Amino acid sequence: MNETRTLAEWVSSLRMKDIPDTVKEHARRFLLDNFGCQIAGATLPWSKQFYDVIQKTRSGSHGTVAYYGTKLAPDDAAFINATFNHANETDDTHLKSPTHPGQIAVPSALAIAEYANASGEQLLLGVIAAYEVMIRLSWTCSPYLIYRGHHPPVGVGPFGGATAGIAIMGFDKEKAVNAYGIAGSHAAGLIEYTKTGGSVKRIHAGIPSQGGVRSVMFAEAGITGPHSIIEGEKGFCKVFAVDYDLTRLTDGLGTKWHMLDTGIKGYSCCHLIHFALDALDVIRTKRNFGPDEVKEVRVITNSQPILSHIGSIIEPKDILGAQFSMPFCIAMRLHHGGRRLEGGNGFWDFVEVDVKNPALLETARKVKVVVAGDKARWSHVDEGGGVEVELKDGSVLDVDYPHCWGLPENPMSQSDVEDKFRYVTGPVMTEGHQNDLIAAMRRVDSIKNVSEISELLVVRSRLDTPIAAE
Repeated sequence: MNETRTLAEWVSSLRMKDIPDTVKEHARRFLLDNFGCQIAGATLPWSKQFYDVIQKTRSGSHGTVAYYGTKLAPDDAAFINATFNHANETDDTHLKSPTHPGQIAVPSALAIAEYANASGEQLLLGVIAAYEVMIRLSWTCSPYLIYRGHHPPVGVGPFGGATAGIAIMGFDKEKAVNAYGIAGSHAAGLIEYTKTGGSVKRIHAGIPSQGGVRSVMFAEAGITGPHSIIEGEKGFCKVFAVDYDLTRLTDGLGTKWHMLDTGIKGYSCCHLIHFALDALDVIRTKRNFGPDEVKEVRVITNSQPILSHIGSIIEPKDILGAQFSMPFCIAMRLHHGGRRLEGGNGFWDFVEVDVKNPALLETARKVKVVVAGDKARWSHVDEGGGVEVELKDGSVLDVDYPHCWGLPENPMSQSDVEDKFRYVTGPVMTEGHQNDLIAAMRRVDSIKNVSEISELLVVRSRLDTPIAAE
């Protein structure tokens, strides 16, 4: 027991010298990737709706809003930047947990760093610590959080946001424990949207980021919280997950870095869909074909919950529904005909797609997501599976694809991450501005004040942005 205190003690004593270089290198990539998601995400119509509400009802001066440059209170800046970050399902994923650490760690850390006039090195420290705690807590409760209908980032995210603040503000152990105690009361999140739609998921990064930052501000002011908020009788694990493994929370703490298990997304849809898109690319490399030649596409998994998560929507009602529909995503790729980033499932593809397009819907109806009879063959299901394509001429093409592009087992290189950043932000930023932000992330450790970073997130010369209504 005392896991909350163990985490608090670890984070409050964490220093950059304790962190391996490979973890720092990954953190720089994740910063760039998430900032790209924020800048592009800010321009989407649903993001503008949330931004208009916050701008009208809030005020402040410490936190910078990405793309726009508006100044807000730290918690509100974290809320809106996190919402931009997750605006189009393009941010990173720790698939094993599962959770999305970057969408909360990065906006929360930046908001607190601006408030504290912190350095780039402190920002990086806060981000690394936040990833670690968020992932460990989600992994402790995996897979029971999501199986019970909780969206893990919203549940564990306030602890991640608080962790970023603890590290950046230099809290001692007692203040850290109180920040966690307060963060637990902000935990939330339900995934009914995977069944009946709705756009509320678009703020599922904003809610915990705001809660985490507020928890830090409250703890700094002397407000206290329960010191057993994670492991207690009425604590997070027992209330939210019911079944859990507390050893995962602290096992290897400080030596095992879960950030290294986190994947960067190549496509703007649920990460559980990505392996099938990559598999389809491989199949079409062997023999190219179009959607009219397809009789049926079978996607194999060995998990009924995963099938339910991405296989139950055939004809989406909105863009978010499309991003959680394996059949529709495969239809988009078949009709586009491209590969990898330019394969038809990218950031701007989902902005522009017509979910009522008859041709896409006809192809989507040909896609079947099934649970495999041979469970041993698909033991890698949480990271991949298989695809079989039956053509009208009787040919059957198939491939196993255990690890989608962007996962640690099939990683993006530094060049890949920068290419993705350029692709995502290209329609809204100049090339020179892109180069400046990429260069800043490469040397983030040496930046004296994070104001230099926040200024680079503001798009002064805005290009024409492709916009579509959801």
